[in-house]
Amino acid sequence: MKFELFIAHRHLTRRRKTGFISLISLISMGGIAIGVMALIIVLSVMTGFDNELKRKIVSIQPHLRIEKSEDWTNSADDMAKIRALNIPGLKIVMRFIEKQAILRTDTAAQGVVVMGLDTENGDFSIYEKNLVSGTLGFQESVYTEKRRRWWSFKSKVEKSNVPSIVLGEILASRLRVQVGDVIHLITPEPEKKNPFMPLPMHVKTWPVIVRGIFHIGMSDADAQVALLSLETAQKFYHMENKISGLSLQFSDVDEAEKWKWVLAGHFPMQYRLASWYDMNQHFFQALKVEKFLISILLSLIVVVAAFNIISTLIMVSMEKTRDIGILRALGATRSAIRRIFLIEGMSYGFWGMVIGVGMGVWGALHINDLSEFLKTTFGFEVFPRDVYIFDRIPAEVRMEDIMVVAGLAFILAVIAALYPAHRAASLKPVEALRYE
Repeated sequence: MKFELFIAHRHLTRRRKTGFISLISLISMGGIAIGVMALIIVLSVMTGFDNELKRKIVSIQPHLRIEKSEDWTNSADDMAKIRALNIPGLKIVMRFIEKQAILRTDTAAQGVVVMGLDTENGDFSIYEKNLVSGTLGFQESVYTEKRRRWWSFKSKVEKSNVPSIVLGEILASRLRVQVGDVIHLITPEPEKKNPFMPLPMHVKTWPVIVRGIFHIGMSDADAQVALLSLETAQKFYHMENKISGLSLQFSDVDEAEKWKWVLAGHFPMQYRLASWYDMNQHFFQALKVEKFLISILLSLIVVVAAFNIISTLIMVSMEKTRDIGILRALGATRSAIRRIFLIEGMSYGFWGMVIGVGMGVWGALHINDLSEFLKTTFGFEVFPRDVYIFDRIPAEVRMEDIMVVAGLAFILAVIAALYPAHRAASLKPVEALRYE
């Protein structure tokens, strides 16, 4: 071991005359550890949030969505046109209907987004995998209803075929329904055209039976989406053979943006094409900006800890003035003195970085356990489900983030040690030993 390492090791491990300096040293190391830990946890949560959001979105939304500004009746021809292009990685081309409605029970009502699904061409495994109860079936069932005649006290039994509907878990909970319950779907019902009167909008109520309940983990989908078959949605909204648009799904979701521009050249101007990123662009950009700003703010913790290293090493050099003078009188060069204090500063940064990385990785991997502990112990809910779109905190630890944060902390510690090391190396032996 070179004598620089030996002297630096003695400075770090030997008890100092002034206990205050040892306390400042621990504070400096702890500040770096806390800053590194906070950065790793926040970056892991933001990365996990971004990736989980992307996975959820592309599983329930079209990778590429094609809509038409007017009534779309020739959807079969357009589907054939798309398939004729032989697009690599294109898995599914299906029709869909997207409308708004109101679901009503005897005790509650809720506005919903009705999705009419093309059960012949679509892939709905995301709903099947996340079924809480029931099945993903849209077959009709016989519904028996007793109605009292207005001129008699006797009831009349009426039987009818009722379509099936599949709801999200939060939506079913708000409506207080279970699989097998019959609820009512309210849709707009335009009156017949009258050239002398404006068209008022009336509504019509359709009985539907709850066939299944799903839980995807996104509050928007679980609380607002109701699934019907395409044929049932066309019937309820008087669309005959019309559709709202076409949904395209790719093996690689990132290919949707590229093929959007290719397909735009094969369709007239009245067609609108939008990828999954276009439909959520503002949200992803907001996440990117938020991640960047939070990283900058939390990096200030490491910067403050680096300033503590400067003050610590300056006080150490003042305490060791006589020792520095003796070393210089015995022949130690300025470079050797400089290396001693650089090693000390690097040691503070290294051990603070190691402790911070360990605590940060552990905290990111157990973030949901910590959240549950805070909720059960102190009643403080870190991640309320009714505010965020997920029911758990998504965290994904990436080696790239750990290396960047650890490298930043270590480099700042080295930079912070440069001035105190230079100051100690500039000390003249005669001045250091004048009063000894």
